[in-house]
Amino acid sequence: MPDSPAHPGSHMEEDDEELILEGDVVDDLQGEDPEYGSEDEGDDGAEGEGEGRVHTILEDDSFHCFDGHQDAVVAVAWNPAHPDLVATGGCDDVAYLWRVGQDAFEASAGSMGTSELQGHGDTVAALAFSASGNMLATAGMDGVCKLWSVPEGRLLHSLEGTGGSLQWLAWHPRGEVVVAGTEDCMLYMWNAANGAVMQVFSGHCGMVSAGCFTPDGKAVVSVGGEGDSSLRVWNPRTGECSLTIQGHPFHEGGINCLGLHRDGSGAVITGGDDGVCCISNITTGRVAGRLLGHEDSVEAVGLSPHLPLAASGSLDGKLLIWDCGTLAQRGNPCEHPSSVTRMCWHPTDPLVFTACLDGASRCWDLRTGTCVRTYGGHEDAVQDICLSPDGSMLLTGADDGTARVFRVRS
Repeated sequence: MPDSPAHPGSHMEEDDEELILEGDVVDDLQGEDPEYGSEDEGDDGAEGEGEGRVHTILEDDSFHCFDGHQDAVVAVAWNPAHPDLVATGGCDDVAYLWRVGQDAFEASAGSMGTSELQGHGDTVAALAFSASGNMLATAGMDGVCKLWSVPEGRLLHSLEGTGGSLQWLAWHPRGEVVVAGTEDCMLYMWNAANGAVMQVFSGHCGMVSAGCFTPDGKAVVSVGGEGDSSLRVWNPRTGECSLTIQGHPFHEGGINCLGLHRDGSGAVITGGDDGVCCISNITTGRVAGRLLGHEDSVEAVGLSPHLPLAASGSLDGKLLIWDCGTLAQRGNPCEHPSSVTRMCWHPTDPLVFTACLDGASRCWDLRTGTCVRTYGGHEDAVQDICLSPDGSMLLTGADDGTARVFRVRS
């Protein structure tokens, strides 16, 4: 996400309400227990290059490796409507659309081949598919958001703001509207159909480090990094900030990530660079409490879609599980040999997946607090992960320039 959200690549569950026809969202905004494999053997790490990095040497158990990128892969996304189609973005300033199981640049008759999406002038830092799966948005550190036709791999629009590096992007949960946050304190919302700017949100006094639409699509939520330390809720129709959470007992330092609950209750978890997490409510503006337990920056947070639990992953190498009712840590920390960079929840099972600087990804069973599987194959730090819509496959992107696909169940 961009779980993330919310980081780029995060997914929201579809509502049971009537489907919205194309264009209605724009008008509305402008108007009113299975068995799992055991943990892999050979999980003893060897010190690798780079401060704080330990590389875990594991057998490659991915069933597909995409090696089209020429530099680190830092963003991955799975198409919500076409489960064999994924996207990756990297430090080579390029994004790719490709089919799971299809080799780089290979095209088969009657189906879309791999599409190389060029045009960014800097790292593709985030990317996400629209709810329909027919469009892909890519956010560059060059300050440009590009919209692509998924069936054709064709550029539709290049969307620009003030030029500040884009940190994240997110789609409306049901419509062709995209929002993104920048390093220079701004958020932009565009109409993906014609590329027009629908709204500019101004109020943060630092980098807008993460954000997303609420599950009903009626508001935008964002958080600020160092020098800001606020959570803000925006009215997409007017551009006004309807709620600000800031100051004690909220975060004192910069906020890196946030995750909203999918039930529409307004519950939100945020993680900061001082190791503190907070659980708040964007409906009431109340901060329920501060979650203390990490010793370094929190890089990923999320609320379980089906249990009263929250999770947070940190550069201290710990995944912590929290009871949302008592705000107490549940069980022992899920320890990693190196820093945790990303995490995501399984859509139906009590599982959390983490990406780690040691080059491995892991699956944690919340019923036991144990690592039930370690996914190996990368030769450098894993920077992003996401699950297929049905939770059966895991996609990872790493500093070794590859993206790998794993089967969740052994």
